[in-house]
Amino acid sequence: MDEKKIRFVLSTIPTILLVVCIVAAFATHGWNVRTTVFSEDPRKTVERLLPFEFDAETEFLEVKGIELAEGGNKLAIEVVIHSPLNVPMTIEELSAEVVVGNSTSTISLPGKVEIPAKGSSSIKLEGSLPKAGMPSEAEPKFRNMKMKLDITGLKLEVFM
Repeated sequence: MDEKKIRFVLSTIPTILLVVCIVAAFATHGWNVRTTVFSEDPRKTVERLLPFEFDAETEFLEVKGIELAEGGNKLAIEVVIHSPLNVPMTIEELSAEVVVGNSTSTISLPGKVEIPAKGSSSIKLEGSLPKAGMPSEAEPKFRNMKMKLDITGLKLEVFM
């Protein structure tokens, strides 16, 4: 063999090995792309990574108080979040619409919050009220809640 043929054979070996490994992976998983890439159901992976005990007595989100600030233009809601997880988590974003009477306002978390494993954390959600203000007799209702969580590197987005 001359030098050109040897160079060609040596340069194609990594490509051949890569193709053989990919073909072997697909063959062992029944030629199914999803099972080859994920190897198991994503829900089972999340359950394995985040084992938790569900306690029906403790709510995830507990409203502690509602305050009006800056002449009634700002709304602040104190909330306690209880984590059922055995691992710590970080709430990166939390926002919700608050409906009071005919008025709607958006409140959000000013910054990231760390919640320890099986622990609780008190946070304050803030937002501005519409010009109509908040009637004192009306009970606030929450809707369109959006939360972004970081649970030991696993990013989750929750909509409620």
